[in-house]
Amino acid sequence: MLEASYAHETVCTVNPLIAWLRQTFILVPDVKQAFCEVEGHAVFQSHNADLVVDTWMGARLHVHLIRQTPKIRDLKATLKDNTARSVGTLFVVAPELLPAPSQGVKVEDWQEALWWLNDGWIYSYQFSDDGLRLIQVHLTPTPIAEHFDVWHMPDFTIESVAVRSRDLYQGLKGQWFVADIASVSYKRKINQERRNQRFHYQSKYTHQPRSSALPSDRLAAYFDMLGVSPDASERDVKSAFRRLAMRYHPDVSALPRQEAERLIKELLEAYEAIKDHYGWS
Repeated sequence: MLEASYAHETVCTVNPLIAWLRQTFILVPDVKQAFCEVEGHAVFQSHNADLVVDTWMGARLHVHLIRQTPKIRDLKATLKDNTARSVGTLFVVAPELLPAPSQGVKVEDWQEALWWLNDGWIYSYQFSDDGLRLIQVHLTPTPIAEHFDVWHMPDFTIESVAVRSRDLYQGLKGQWFVADIASVSYKRKINQERRNQRFHYQSKYTHQPRSSALPSDRLAAYFDMLGVSPDASERDVKSAFRRLAMRYHPDVSALPRQEAERLIKELLEAYEAIKDHYGWS
């Protein structure tokens, strides 16, 4: 047992980044052990993990570092390999592969796929005076397809580690086991920060979020404007908004520009009001 543990540590120290990630996970109370795969001691798989993390609750997750631009099929193959063995997946992307904080950035298909997988952000890391730190790169949708406002959360700390089952209908379609390393309290903080960012990144077609207290008739009218029923899910509302925004955006719509601008503003008002009413991110 000691020999195996020493072998794991030896492999980890070969790469300082992986060694740092291992130490970061070890310090989390939920984590029982974190180690690197040892060549020749693991069952062959097409996508070996850079780091394996076990929790005290019996969950296991694989951390995969993305150092070069991936293909969607490779990300999906990794998820498939891990899910088949009830192992959660966590992708950590090299910062040079991700956009800097800015507005209206056109993202690549694999970046949007990871955004869907993580429910709004991509995990990366950052070099600072204190050394390495784990960060979240957040993507906020804009009315233009494949374009996002990008903002970074550099003060992310792993407070809990778990593995969840996640059904995806966009991007990396399928049912996957994914790593969840953001605590409930942190997710609340993120939801508030997203609202702040929507206000901070105001542009020609954005506005300050409305109050969440909406009369039932007004709420029903907003759902009707997006063409969905009042019991539609968050995913259905988001999809409906993006579909209509792509149709009526002034840059692509066949309507007169003034009319298209009016429709976009009304769609945004309806979408933001519904999200704020239910506390959706």
